[in-house]
Amino acid sequence: MRALVVYNVYSGKSKIRKHIDYICQKLKSKYEIVETFSSTGPNSIRDYVLQNAGDYDLVVAAGGDGSINEVVNGLMMLKKRPTLAYVPTGTCNDTGKTLGLKRSLRKTMKIILNENKTFLDVNQINGQYFIYGLAAGNLTDVSYAASYKVKKKFGKFAYYFETVRSFSKDRTIHIDILTEGKLITGKFFLFLATNSRYLASFKLHRKKRIYLNEGKLFVTLIRKTNRLVNTIDFALFMLLGERYKHNIEHFETSNMIITSKNAIPYNTDGESLPKLSRIEVTVLSEQIEMIVSKRVLKRHFN
Repeated sequence: MRALVVYNVYSGKSKIRKHIDYICQKLKSKYEIVETFSSTGPNSIRDYVLQNAGDYDLVVAAGGDGSINEVVNGLMMLKKRPTLAYVPTGTCNDTGKTLGLKRSLRKTMKIILNENKTFLDVNQINGQYFIYGLAAGNLTDVSYAASYKVKKKFGKFAYYFETVRSFSKDRTIHIDILTEGKLITGKFFLFLATNSRYLASFKLHRKKRIYLNEGKLFVTLIRKTNRLVNTIDFALFMLLGERYKHNIEHFETSNMIITSKNAIPYNTDGESLPKLSRIEVTVLSEQIEMIVSKRVLKRHFN
C-alpha cells in the first residue's frame, strides 16, 4: 500500500511545513510507503499528480481550496484514480468544512485513517474541473485578491477586508444562461453555482439538504439594480439563503451553457480562470473516491 502527500507550503500561514512529518508518521501505520511532494509553483501539484498519482493507493492533499482543486484537476485526467483525502490548512477551507474535516490535525488524521470512503461529484467547466463553487461578477475576486502577506497576518479576516473593498467596484456581468431547455438572460450583480454550504468561510443557508453526489449544482443569480440595493440583496442572501428572493433567481441544474458578448473572469474553488466568453458546465456524477467524516457521509451523500 502506497500513499502520496502533496502540499502547498504557502497555504494558510505556512504552518504545514511543521506538520508534514506528523502526517507521514500517522499514514505509515497503514501504508508501507509514504512519499511527499511540495508545490514548486502554479499547477505544479496538478502536474505531479497527473504524472505520478496512478502509482499510489491514496493521495493526501494538504493545503487550501486551491491546492485540492489542483489535485482534482490532476486526478480527473487519470483513468485509474487513487482514493483522495484532504488535510485543510488554508485560510477559508470551504472544501474541508463541506467534507466535515477539522482544523485539528489530530482529528483530521483520525478521520483519514478510519477511511470512510464515498464517491464525490466533480464539476467540469470546459476542459477544467472544480469541486464546490463557480462564480462570476461582483465579490468573486475576494478569495484571491488578498495578498499572501495579508492572509498570513490576518487569516480569514483578510477576506472580509477584501469583501468591503470589493463593494466599491462594479463588475456587473451581462450573460445568457441556457439550462434544461430554459434561457435566462440579463445583467447580474453576481452569478454563483455551488454544491457546498460554504463560500469564502460564510455558511450558505439552503432550503434543502445538500448532497455531494446527486449530480446537481445550485445556482443563484442576483440581478443588477444599483450598488446599495445589490449590497443589501447580497447580505440578506448570505443571512437567509434561498428564502430571500428580491432581485434573485435560484435554480438547480446538471448542465448549463453560459455566453457573454465580452469575455469575463470566472472563479472556481476560489481560484481565478482566464476571461471567457463561453463556458459549458457539467456535473460529472461520483467521479472521485474521497475520505469524509462519518457525519458528512450520513448527512450529505445518498
